[in-house]
Amino acid sequence: MSFKQFNLEDSLQDGLQALRYKEPTPIQEQAIPLILAGKDVLGSAQTGTGKTGAFVIPLLQKIAESPSEHTQALILSPTRELAQQIDEQIFAVGYHSGISSAIVIGGSDFSEQAKAIRAGVDIIVATPGRLLDQMNVLGIDFSHIKYLVLDEADRMLDMGFLPDVTKIVESLPTERQTLLFSATLANNIQKVSRKFMNKPVTVAIEASKPADSVDQQVYFVRQNEKLPLVEELFDKNEWETAIIFTATKRGTDQLERTLKKRGIKPISMHGDRSQEESNNALRAFKNKQYPVIVATDVLSRGIDFDNISVIINYDVPNNPEDYIHRIGRTGRYDQTGTAITLVNPKAKKYYEAIKKVVGDQLTVHESTPKKKKPSAKSSSSKQKRTSSRNSKKASRPERPGSKKDSSKRQKKSRQERSTPDKTASQTPPRTFEPVREQSFNDPMQPVVIEKAVARNKRARKPAKGVWGIIKSMIPRIKTS
Repeated sequence: MSFKQFNLEDSLQDGLQALRYKEPTPIQEQAIPLILAGKDVLGSAQTGTGKTGAFVIPLLQKIAESPSEHTQALILSPTRELAQQIDEQIFAVGYHSGISSAIVIGGSDFSEQAKAIRAGVDIIVATPGRLLDQMNVLGIDFSHIKYLVLDEADRMLDMGFLPDVTKIVESLPTERQTLLFSATLANNIQKVSRKFMNKPVTVAIEASKPADSVDQQVYFVRQNEKLPLVEELFDKNEWETAIIFTATKRGTDQLERTLKKRGIKPISMHGDRSQEESNNALRAFKNKQYPVIVATDVLSRGIDFDNISVIINYDVPNNPEDYIHRIGRTGRYDQTGTAITLVNPKAKKYYEAIKKVVGDQLTVHESTPKKKKPSAKSSSSKQKRTSSRNSKKASRPERPGSKKDSSKRQKKSRQERSTPDKTASQTPPRTFEPVREQSFNDPMQPVVIEKAVARNKRARKPAKGVWGIIKSMIPRIKTS
């Protein structure tokens, strides 16, 4: 089948030809005719199946057929990176049609986004949180919206965006065409579709296993063995590029710093990065300025890379869908790739779920990373340091009244009491005053605490802006 069979505008055909899009993918082949016919579509497809084109191409066609000075389409995406890629595809396919779009995401200039919204662009691509911020400030009129797209809906729900999405949808006209795309059609997606859509037609492309071109390896390790294993794998293999997926933003930053110390050249990316920082990170990675990128799942969907050598799941994803999305970054376009997953005891339940889906494609390694043996030089120097410390301890006299001295004397006293002595009746037993230990019941503690509280009350925390300047002048005014 060819795109020409959809009877698209010549300007869109020119855009598709420039992108070298000749034949639609299965999700495009099934979804585009339904969308052009005005049906609500509930689409299920995974990353890499062309689902962005499945809704971008028919939306551009419908807008080209009936242009308006108002915004006609709203596309909601869970992440900035995916929203940006959707906007890029709108620009590329619709380049010759003159259809305008604006991206409304966090980390970008708020005022520039507001100008684009006021200008009445044809399509707005947004993340829910930033769009709500703009709606609260601008009081946007969405009464002319004809088309709503919820992309990666399962991811949006996982990230807790349902309340924000609901507020946005409630501000839209009820007479509209709604398109929802998701990697899975779980129960929560079905509930959302019933809430937001009108008799949707389901287009489900069967979930496929990862490509055979991806060598999937699994290592069972303890948590503290992960980093040594990663080092060992990098030493053994000559990988040109690598993506390392972690579960949390904090874990991403920590792993990046640690890898830098170990001589590996990484860059990191996660949801707390500004848009400029994210763009710079992606650009540096694509240009191989940094051959390794450490990231959360913001990089697992919608972002297209060429020739990724290896994917390392430093933390096991919570479900098989995320696993397939992650390792789908490698082994693309008839290339081969490697996917390595590190499984610690706590993550075995997630691994078992993944195994049920792709079990026959997994190669399990039970071995643990080898510990580096200390060199003879370092071993001898360590022995010297140990013997030196021991000699210093031996020559250092015990300080009278110290805890160690007191404990020794108490031990000696117990031994003396347990051993019969002829002079015991003549010499009274020695008594020792107990060593005084500070505790919260110590009568000295309340005094210290009261002083600390008083000091903290006197201290003033800095404030920002004009109020900060005024507050900083108050102590000077009182003392003058």
